[in-house]
Amino acid sequence: MRALIAALVLGCTMLITPMVVAESPPEPDTAASESQKDAAEERATQFVGVRGPEAESVSGGALLLAAYAIVWALLFLFLLRMRGLQRQTAEELERLSAEIRASGDR
Repeated sequence: MRALIAALVLGCTMLITPMVVAESPPEPDTAASESQKDAAEERATQFVGVRGPEAESVSGGALLLAAYAIVWALLFLFLLRMRGLQRQTAEELERLSAEIRASGDR
């Protein structure tokens, strides 16, 4: 049933798409395009630039050092987490080995 619905949707899409693509766009109105050009030229003559601060408030070097510090801190925390997980795995493995040895002695 799903395959039939998918085939119908695909078929309808393939039939409708060429009709939509074949339609030509409407011709632009020359009076409207002239008024848009006039408005654009008027805005261009009225443009006033904005002045911003002359210097950066935070230097790039400080940002670079902060980024490196964050990366190193995250790496250190990741390694601590992996060490804890490895320790838990080793303890679990040792416990399971002890249980196997104890069950083998019976």
